[in-house]
This record gives sequence, C-alpha cells and structure tokens, in this order.
Amino acid sequence: MTLWGYDLWSVTLAFARIGSLVMLMPGLGEAAVPARARLGFALLLSIILAPSVGDAPADIWGASGVIISEIAVGIVLGGVARMLMTGLATAGQIFGLETGLSFAQVADPTQTQAGQIIAVFLGLMGTVLVFATNLHHVFIRGIADSYQVFAVGKPFPIADAADFALEAFSDAFRIGLQIAAPVVVAGFVFRIGLGVLARLAPSIQVFFVAMPLNILGGFIILTLGLSSGMLVWLDRLQSFGAAGWR
Repeated sequence: MTLWGYDLWSVTLAFARIGSLVMLMPGLGEAAVPARARLGFALLLSIILAPSVGDAPADIWGASGVIISEIAVGIVLGGVARMLMTGLATAGQIFGLETGLSFAQVADPTQTQAGQIIAVFLGLMGTVLVFATNLHHVFIRGIADSYQVFAVGKPFPIADAADFALEAFSDAFRIGLQIAAPVVVAGFVFRIGLGVLARLAPSIQVFFVAMPLNILGGFIILTLGLSSGMLVWLDRLQSFGAAGWR
C-alpha cells in the first residue's frame, strides 16, 4: 500500500526504530524538546530512510514480530546513547558529595523534575555541547548506518545488545569518575590536612572553617578541570555515534 508515492509499510517499519530511538537520543530526546517536534522529526526521517527497509512479510504475525524487533533495536541504541549522558550526572553527584552540595536541588528542565544542582548544570552543558559541536548530525548519520548492522527482519541480537549496554554503562561511570576525579583527590588531601590541623590546633573550629573552603576549592578545581573532562565525554559520545553502531 502506498500513499503519495511512499510505501506505508516501509515508513511504518522505519518509524518503529527511528521513533523509539529519537525519543531517547541525547539532545533531540530531551524532555525540554516538545513531543510533537520529536515526533515530526522522527516521521520525516522515517520517510527519508524508508527505501532502506525491505518488503513486508507475508503474514500478520511475521509483520508484528518485525515491528517489535525494530522497536527493541531503537530502544537499545537510544538507551545506550542516553546512558552515556548519565556520566555527567554521575560526575555532578560525586562533586556534590565531595563539597557538601548533594542536598542542593534545582529544577532540571531536561528531566522535568528537581535534580542535584551540579548534575543539572553538567547535563545542560552536555546538551548545549551536543548541538554546538554538531554532534546531533553524527547521531542522525548513525541512525542511517544502523540499518547496515541491524538489518531489518533479522533476529534481534540479544547477547550483543547486552554487551553493548554493559560497555556503555561502564563507560558512563568511568567518564563521570574521570570528570570528578580532581575534586575527589583534592577533597581527600583537604580532609587529611583538616585532620592534621585539628590535632595541632584543637581550639580551632575545623568544621566551620572547612565547609566554605571545601565548597570554594571544589568550584575552583571543577572550573579548571571541566574543559578536559567534557572533551573526554564528547569524544566518547562522538565515537559511539560515528562507530559504536558499526
């Protein structure tokens, strides 16, 4: 069946994968982006990539199985990309624990709920960098290339998808720890110094001195090391979008 020259089956099958993927994709899949805009973009991209989809199966059960498989592929790919975004939230949470700002909450426009203030800041910075560096173009190209790896109608590779997700999860935690590592090391040294100071001068109220110095030092170290940490995160996200699906 065709409509305006487009095969409806091909468009529907492409939309099953692309729609679920776009809803989770970093940048385009943020909650701040209107759902209609994401839906329209996914539909437009599905129409463009519809020729890459094969013919419809002969029976309804086969068609249903293919659609479910395509939705699963989109969820896995989009979920893995979204998982890499959580590396920034991990870095923000670690920073908050080290500086005593873990209870400072602020509205998170990307998640429509309150979040830890530094984690929200890093998440917004990551979203801005995705568009500023045209990384969303890499993701769009990756969507088209995904049909070469996960061919339509082939059995869903559960084992490969699990390994893929596990690798992304470990990378997200590792990158988050790398971004927050300077603050962790500085906090460890700072606490040792406070312990020595408390032993040498018991009359000094170490707690009242430590809190403002800890916050100030944490922000200074975060400012100095944030650029290199974000470059590591962008490089991993770009390598995932460019080659991770191949």
